[in-house]
Amino acid sequence: MASSAEEVLVLYGSQTGNSEAAAEQLSSLLPSKLSTSDNRTLTSRCMHLDDFLELEQAKWTRLVIIVCSSYGVGQAPIGARKFREVCDTILERFGYDDIANDGNKNKMLSGVNYALLGLGDSHYTTFFRNPTTFENALSTAGATRVGELGKADASGTGDMEQSKVIERWIDSIWKDLQPIVDKPMTEEEGLKLKKAHEQTWKLCLELYKEWKQTNYFALIGLFLPLGGNPPTLLPRCFHNAPNM
Repeated sequence: MASSAEEVLVLYGSQTGNSEAAAEQLSSLLPSKLSTSDNRTLTSRCMHLDDFLELEQAKWTRLVIIVCSSYGVGQAPIGARKFREVCDTILERFGYDDIANDGNKNKMLSGVNYALLGLGDSHYTTFFRNPTTFENALSTAGATRVGELGKADASGTGDMEQSKVIERWIDSIWKDLQPIVDKPMTEEEGLKLKKAHEQTWKLCLELYKEWKQTNYFALIGLFLPLGGNPPTLLPRCFHNAPNM
């Protein structure tokens, strides 16, 4: 499954903008920080975790980088609330035990590698609860964490000041990510990612039935006169329809 290009997604949820800024920095640095043994081009996109689920339909890349904070009493921040619900559902259904007895081989997210940088504030008892939930759910579902789990504390001081921890994590993570993208993706890896996409998207459609795709062509036909041309004005429901 050799390809001339490979994408790495950087996904985030952010309440105050700190996680978003770190995610954008990671995404912009990635093409220059990572290389491949076969001269494949590495590209990166940065988006909300919830947009990854809904708009990208949970199409996992071989490597994803996640940056997310806790908000309120351990809740997910803006752009990560549905991703949190998916993670909660995974843990409710499968607990913290192996989904299969053969390690990660046949699990839902087998083949997905992720790096995780979490932000929070130890002033609160729910410090780091949301990133911890992500970590537990992803690993339970068979994904493999790469590198150190980043913990950036808004109440940190001195060398542990949040911005300094974030910068150190970003500076050090590349050496852990490099082996993942160095060689072309194999056919087996591609099949695992296809399964991860299909099973995650299936779970999303169970939780968010409104995400099921609408056949806009069929609906528009309801407003066309027999043998006539499309009307100049369509009902409001088509204003945000996808390009056709």
